[in-house]
Amino acid sequence: MDMRRGTPSAKLFGHLLSLVRSLGTRGSMRQVGESIGAPAATVSQVEKGQRALKAPKIALWAAALEVSEADLHELWVLCQGLVPVGRDQPVFYSDRPDALGSDLLDADIIETLQDRPDLEAIYRLAVRITAVLRRLLPDASIRVEPDEFDPSYTPHMDEAGAWVISPDAQMKLEADFAAFVPLPGIWIYWGDTQARGRKLEFDSREGVRMPLLQIPTPIVRRRGKSVNTVELEDLIRELSGPERERVRGYVEAIVEQRATPDD
Repeated sequence: MDMRRGTPSAKLFGHLLSLVRSLGTRGSMRQVGESIGAPAATVSQVEKGQRALKAPKIALWAAALEVSEADLHELWVLCQGLVPVGRDQPVFYSDRPDALGSDLLDADIIETLQDRPDLEAIYRLAVRITAVLRRLLPDASIRVEPDEFDPSYTPHMDEAGAWVISPDAQMKLEADFAAFVPLPGIWIYWGDTQARGRKLEFDSREGVRMPLLQIPTPIVRRRGKSVNTVELEDLIRELSGPERERVRGYVEAIVEQRATPDD
């Protein structure tokens, strides 16, 4: 069980991790980097999903973010589509939907699932992730909401008040709607609150759209062309400052991965 950089899982976890940092301790990337013994660029890469956080590093990140290591580890596992089942190995959410429970879902989710029952597992996974986020961000309001169709083209109204759209635009609009998948979004609300009627509203929010997670395929590594030390030094000299920092991050990730035993 290990997260890979650049995958939907790494991007999802990285985005949520950035929210835990910015809304929880409110520490900067530099401050977190100092706590975990890494440059701010490494923190940025992890939060963007460009670099995958490995299991042995979770304790350091939890300490830096001042959150529970167990909760952060559970979030890391769930973002890979894996669901802990007792003392057994985690199972993939779509293989064992029953592991996600059968609690009653919110009304808007139930309405969405009436047309797309195939999405129930990913919605229940989002609900499970939300439960962990509530422990990591106790001062925020967090809920799962179905994604809404956002058309790329909006018809205009003529002088008579009728909507006008060309046949080509109508066809594209219908095709976009047919291809639309109402995936769950995890919305985090925070800041000052105002009571409007019976509803409590926050002044800030940010959403994370859940991807349809897939079981990762095995990595097939091919041996690349090697270069000698002199050629490598020449290549590094030609890089700009930011490029050198990225290369440094990649090298650190490789060294870290080789030093980490397989789970």
